[in-house]
Amino acid sequence: MSFKITAYIRPTLAVCFAAVIVQLANAEQQASSKRINIIDDFSTVLLKVENYQEQNQLWQQRQQISELNVKQSKLWQNPTLSIEQDGFGSNQDQELSIGISQPLDIFGQRKLDQKIAQTARQQMQLLQPLWEAKSQLIVRFAWSNFALADAEQQVYAAQLKISQSNLDSAHKRYQAGSIALVDYERSQIEALEAQRLYEQALLNQQASQRLLSNLWGESAASIQLKNNVMSWPEQSNENVQRYIAAGWLEKLYALNILQSNQQIERLKIKSRPNLTLNAGITRTKALNEQDDTVLALGVDIPLSLFNRQQYSIPITQRQQILLNQQQQRELKQQILDIANSMHQLQGLRTQFAAASNQISLAEKVQSRTLQGFQAGKLAITDVQQATDQLLTIRLGQLQTLRQAWKAALTAEALSIGTSYEQISSSDAYTQLNKTALEQTYNLIGGGAQ
Repeated sequence: MSFKITAYIRPTLAVCFAAVIVQLANAEQQASSKRINIIDDFSTVLLKVENYQEQNQLWQQRQQISELNVKQSKLWQNPTLSIEQDGFGSNQDQELSIGISQPLDIFGQRKLDQKIAQTARQQMQLLQPLWEAKSQLIVRFAWSNFALADAEQQVYAAQLKISQSNLDSAHKRYQAGSIALVDYERSQIEALEAQRLYEQALLNQQASQRLLSNLWGESAASIQLKNNVMSWPEQSNENVQRYIAAGWLEKLYALNILQSNQQIERLKIKSRPNLTLNAGITRTKALNEQDDTVLALGVDIPLSLFNRQQYSIPITQRQQILLNQQQQRELKQQILDIANSMHQLQGLRTQFAAASNQISLAEKVQSRTLQGFQAGKLAITDVQQATDQLLTIRLGQLQTLRQAWKAALTAEALSIGTSYEQISSSDAYTQLNKTALEQTYNLIGGGAQ
């Protein structure tokens, strides 16, 4: 009876592992038929994304728009021509009036429009490096996410090999009659669980691979890392310091205050009586009388009797105060949050180093425990405990690495005025381009009013 059960379970498990091997072989065959993207490092990924997204061309178009907006602000307002004819019959009195009206810029509206357009151009120039830094951060997240998923897949692949070795040793001892059937079945359960976890990790790796390849326009590219060891985010501290030293956010916030002052000045000019010069000529032709020509010159003066922007100006001034206070609070909070993230990163570095030492020791313990089981000195439960302990430590180190990358990217995101949630969303790059387009429309619209 025992032999029949063994004969049934063993082929079943063999079929399961054979299916995994066939699946891996098919995956390798499909990958070889496709174009394999060998990723040396992050710079390789960034170059592919920049070439596909055509970043230089996009910003050249935005720069040209801001330059044209400055030129547009220098133009004078168009005059108004009016022509009026009374009487068209030969037996009627006729009167022809031709007039032209030209708004006068007495209070400096045209110069203010030029200043507003120039401010918009400066804002556009500041938004460009911010946009580039955000785009690099989005690509860096996608790359790190794939590299971490690849590292996780390697952990479970190593665990699958260990489980297979444990199963082979258990099978030999069971055939020799030195362990019970239940011990052999425990090894089978362990091997099947390792297979399930490996397939799950492989699926996560493929999903992260798709998200990464989508950034350069490929739906299902086959990506292979040249260096399979996931590195620590060493450059994050340097990047954060460089972003803060550049002072992009401070300069952009200062331009926001300047733009608010210009809006207040625009309201003040609007409240004043802007004159319109009118000039015209009227020619009258009466029956049996000599033609009469009259030259007219006048000025239209709007009377600011009721609406002198007496409420709009204080509203805008108070909005400016609120804007300045909000920007200062944001800058202070960003510095505090960045410091917290960098402090967390330092603590995680210590945990990561400690886990490396644990892994080395756990590998030795697992190997010696398996040897002791093969020699009949230890039980299968001892082997499983050592194997589970090794997997737990490896996954713990990988989780520490995930937390470290999240803390590092969070600090970098805060230093350029965004958040980890924004750069980690699946449509982060699309939203970034959409925001840049909206900012272009808003800046140009504000300068063209």
